[in-house]
Order: sequence, then C-alpha cells, then structure tokens
Amino acid sequence: MKKLYENQKHSIYELQKMLGLDCKRLYRYADKSISIEKMPVNIILGISNIEKLEPNELFEEMKRYLR
Repeated sequence: MKKLYENQKHSIYELQKMLGLDCKRLYRYADKSISIEKMPVNIILGISNIEKLEPNELFEEMKRYLR
C-alpha cells in the first residue's frame, strides 16, 4: 500500500474518498510528483482529523517518511 506516512491507518484511496478529492490527488504526494510542502492546509487538516493526529505531527511524519 502506498502511504503518506509510516503508520497510516487508512489507505490513500479511503482518505481521498473521505475528503472528496480526485482519484490521483494524494498519490501525487506519495510518489513525490508534487512536494509534500505544497499540500494545501485544508488537506492536511482533513487527513489529521481522519487519522486522529495533530496537524503538525502529521506533516512532520509525512516529511520524514517521504524523504
């Protein structure tokens, strides 16, 4: 399973569906086509809410994992 961070509970597909994003949006960040630094805040907040993480913690985990 492609991930945005190591201990991700939901698949990228599930996250996209829950957030109402197009089918490739989060995959572009996971495969580094788009830098995680450019992810909109509303998406980070949405994922952090779903995954039950603080937004800053989630962002730092994504940066570490995708290096």
